[in-house]
Amino acid sequence: MNLKKKIDKKNYKKLSQYLYFKTFSDPTYGFNVNVDVTNVVNYGKKQNISFFIIFIYLVSLAMNKVEEFHYRDIDDEIYYYDVIHPTFTVMSKVNGVFYNARTDFNESFSFSNFNKKCRKTLNEYSQRSDIDTTYNDGDYGVFYISCIPTLSIVSMTHPTPSNNHTSSSCPRVFWDKYRKEDDKYFVTLNITVSHVFVDGYPLSNVYLTLNEMIENIDKYLNN
Repeated sequence: MNLKKKIDKKNYKKLSQYLYFKTFSDPTYGFNVNVDVTNVVNYGKKQNISFFIIFIYLVSLAMNKVEEFHYRDIDDEIYYYDVIHPTFTVMSKVNGVFYNARTDFNESFSFSNFNKKCRKTLNEYSQRSDIDTTYNDGDYGVFYISCIPTLSIVSMTHPTPSNNHTSSSCPRVFWDKYRKEDDKYFVTLNITVSHVFVDGYPLSNVYLTLNEMIENIDKYLNN
């Protein structure tokens, strides 16, 4: 369940940034960052837990800790969501169609709780055979995740809509197949945001927060 509140624009601290980038038909941009995920890979192998689920949890936790990622532009009004939830693409084993799935998130969730919820979601969607591929149900307190587990890449760009500031204010996340370099594992992690709300400093903070969590992975997963 998302709780959102409308923000009085007169009191919004980054109003000038908001108004300027609102004039752009597509105000989105992103960073492609080489992230050391050695601890994630090793933890997953040791505990027999999916890399995908662990990484979703850590990315969700990192993004929820940065204020700017909670803002959305809906019908030319600013809203703040108390929690933002991961939605992610799942390919059906039945028909090969990709569906947009969601697992609710809360910082108070233990990782074991999230792991169970996410595995249940993945199992359910991997068995779907209908043709309902709706990507958003009107709840914008989310961010969109996709990954390519079969290919290592250098960078990527997300398809983003022109003149749809509501949709573009939802962050987009992508990572590729983890690769081994010497004795470490890395992914290319892209996070794309709307400059209407998120400038380079808070976007950098998500990566820095994520790096700290990975370095201290036991602290965040054994909770």
